[in-house]
Amino acid sequence: MRVTSIKLQDDTMAWVEKLANVKGITTKKILSDLIEEARQDNEDYEEAMEVIHAKNREYVSAEQIKSRFGL
Repeated sequence: MRVTSIKLQDDTMAWVEKLANVKGITTKKILSDLIEEARQDNEDYEEAMEVIHAKNREYVSAEQIKSRFGL
């Protein structure tokens, strides 16, 4: 595992410290979790864009989805 350092605005760091205090975990854990969550979001986005741009993708209308799930 690598170690890094970042500069944060004072109000951002205060928010991180408050959140860590409320959750009972370290500020390092909060920042690590937030970065990992952003990474996952980005990977999900990239995967969705691959599906959207795929040539052989299946198109399903909103009505078909509603019908399929009984909505």
